Amino acid sequence: MTSYNSYIDKVQGKNINAQTLLATDYLNHFNEVHMLIDMLPTMPDCLEDIKEWVPKSYQEHFADSVFTEKDLAIEAFEHAPAEYRLPFEATVNEMDSLVLKTIQQAETCLERQDTDQLQSVISQYTPKMRDLIEKCGCIINGEKHMTQQDSIDHYFDDNESSLDGEDLDQSTIDDLFG
Repeated sequence: MTSYNSYIDKVQGKNINAQTLLATDYLNHFNEVHMLIDMLPTMPDCLEDIKEWVPKSYQEHFADSVFTEKDLAIEAFEHAPAEYRLPFEATVNEMDSLVLKTIQQAETCLERQDTDQLQSVISQYTPKMRDLIEKCGCIINGEKHMTQQDSIDHYFDDNESSLDGEDLDQSTIDDLFG
């Protein structure tokens, strides 16, 4: 824990979150390709630039970046609490997979000159990627995410013995099924 605490002090004022020890600059790796993919239906020539994109780990991104505190960002990542680092890495894996799958599908559509299918591929990709980028940003900024099942379990774990149905107000019931 001492190592974590020392990094909290080191990252103050450095565009690295002091709670998570993660930096939102990493999202630039995804924001750039996301913007290009969104432009594909109207600018199919972007495909060549898009195909140059490759997944990069957090450390690889910063090693290649012009981020002022890139060395500190790489070091601090090793001390990021698992409660943030693990969901962050899982979300990054989802984004990597989504981008790579979309590039492959878009390339196939363009080879076939199927603009309708290309539009469909991009229309499915865009909200998913936007949500993943937002989720990743939230994790970087210290927001913890619970799955819907975690939320449901949470209601029952706190006072399981006292829950008889009468203790649940309507908003709690709505949350369970919403």
